[in-house]
Amino acid sequence: RRCRHRAWTRVAPRVPAPLVPSTMTPESARGGEGDESVRLAHPRSRVAAAASASSRGGGTPGSWNLGVAHSAANKKDQRDYVDALFAQYPHLMEAAEADDRKKVQELMDAVYLPAPDASTAKIRDAQLRAAALAAARAGGAKSLRLLLDRGADLGLFDEVVGSDPEERLRCTMGIECAGRGRAEVLDVLLSEDVGVSTECRDPRNGMTALMAAARFGHAACIAVLVDRGADVDARSEYGSGAMGGGSTAAMMAAENGHAGALNALRAAGADVNLTREVDGKTAMQLHREKVTAEMKKLSNMGYVQGSSIGNYATEI
Repeated sequence: RRCRHRAWTRVAPRVPAPLVPSTMTPESARGGEGDESVRLAHPRSRVAAAASASSRGGGTPGSWNLGVAHSAANKKDQRDYVDALFAQYPHLMEAAEADDRKKVQELMDAVYLPAPDASTAKIRDAQLRAAALAAARAGGAKSLRLLLDRGADLGLFDEVVGSDPEERLRCTMGIECAGRGRAEVLDVLLSEDVGVSTECRDPRNGMTALMAAARFGHAACIAVLVDRGADVDARSEYGSGAMGGGSTAAMMAAENGHAGALNALRAAGADVNLTREVDGKTAMQLHREKVTAEMKKLSNMGYVQGSSIGNYATEI
């Protein structure tokens, strides 16, 4: 009974969902021959279906709901393959970030085998891409190289239309690695099979990977980029004016006090006498100003010319 408008009315009882007969007998379910009895089962609820889907890795790259559950791939071997992927995915990410090449190879040989069909291949590829990106950002060059050799795709140029070289220059992963000093990873990214360009530019300031390496003093990254043919005299938007005469990599190294990076650029043929438009200064002028400021600071701290710290001025 329920009260409605202050009147007691009788509500008809809810009729349960009809039972659906199954073609499988109890004996056949146990593996033996069946008789005429019929097993009854309730239809599978949406809640149960959702729980099953979420237990198969929802929220991780290559979700079960985006793969096998919405395709014709419903055989047991295909589902077992995807279940194994989701079970080992955290271990793959951990090994990639730690650059544990041995562990990555074990997982590739035991779990991340060629997919049985196109739907499961999407899940495998998504997980390998995530692991490769994690290895790149963590500096795991050995794991990154192994993942790429086993078919991982970083997806750096997914949004590039056609073969327009200008579109490919928008990829900034090389700049990120150079700025962080990931020389080995940078070398992998610049390889032909990956396709990152030495002349890619940051859309915010026009900075190249070589400029990022010089700005933060990563001489090893400078060596990799120069070996790959980077333009040592390219200019950014820093210090540029109407004529676009911005800062070069040498200017950035000098202005930030990285004598080793400046020496590496000079050895590579960088012109340290180029001027930037905003103030007309060269890389050598910026270097001398930086040295003078440092010497003044050291003098105020009690250091004198000729000491081991004072000799910083003679590095270049």
